[in-house]
Amino acid sequence: MITNCGSSSKSGGGNGGGPYDVVGDWQLTLSGSSTTGYGVINTTGLALFFDNLGETLELPTITGASSFSGTATIYEPGGASSTATVQGNVNSATSISGTLSGNGSGSFTAASYSAVTSVTALSGAMTGESWSGALLELTLSPSGSNASMSFTGSNGISCDVSGTFTQEGGNVATLNVFDVSMTFSGTGCPTLTTTAITGLGLESSSDYLNFNSGSPGTYLYADMLDPAGPFILEIYVPVGAAAASRHISSPERRGSPWAGKF
Repeated sequence: MITNCGSSSKSGGGNGGGPYDVVGDWQLTLSGSSTTGYGVINTTGLALFFDNLGETLELPTITGASSFSGTATIYEPGGASSTATVQGNVNSATSISGTLSGNGSGSFTAASYSAVTSVTALSGAMTGESWSGALLELTLSPSGSNASMSFTGSNGISCDVSGTFTQEGGNVATLNVFDVSMTFSGTGCPTLTTTAITGLGLESSSDYLNFNSGSPGTYLYADMLDPAGPFILEIYVPVGAAAASRHISSPERRGSPWAGKF
C-alpha cells in the first residue's frame, strides 16, 4: 500500500518539533501486519506506499509539520479500495507514526531508509511488470537534469507506452524521489486509461515484488495514481528463471494484508 517516505539524510527545522525535511524514501509498518510497505514522500507532501502484493496506500499530505490528519486510501490490484481516518505525527526527519480509524482501527509507523546506495539514470533494455499480468519491454535513457529518465516500450503485441521519471531536487546521488508520468495506448496494458497518468517512483537494490526471483540488481518502481485503479510497475533486468520464462501472468497473490486492516 502507499505510505509516506522520508529521505535517509534529514534535518529538522525550527524549535518545538519541526517542520522536518521528510522528502525521500520510507518503510511503513502497519499494526497487526507483518507486511512492509515501501514508499516515497515528495516535495508537495504526496505520500505513497506499496507492499509486495501490489497494494497501494495513499496517506494524507505530509509536509514535515509536526502533525497531519485526513483520509488514507488503500487500493488493491483490480480496483477495490477502502479508506480510514488518519491522525499522524512527524516525530523527526526519520520517524513518522499515527493511528487509523474507520472500518478497522490500528496504528502505523514509518522510518526513513536508503533504498539504494546511489541514484543514477538507468539506460538500456529493461522489463516492466505489474500485478495485472502486463509485461512490457522498455528502453530507458537519461533525459533532463540529474538522474531523470525517459522510456518507451510495448508488450510486443498491442500495448504501447511512453513516459518519464523526473528526479526531484538537485542531489543526483541521494535524492531518490521521482515524479513519474506514463501514457498508454492499445490493449493488454496495465490500465485502460489512455490519458497521461502520474505517480511517484524510486530506485532500489531490492526485488520487492519478487518478479525477478529476488535477484540482486537495480530496480525502478513506479506507484501510479491511475483513475481506473492505482498500480505498481516494477522495472528490472530479468535474470535466471525470470529471463528464461518471460512470464506473462503475475505470481499468485496471497490475500490483501493491508486492506484487511481498514
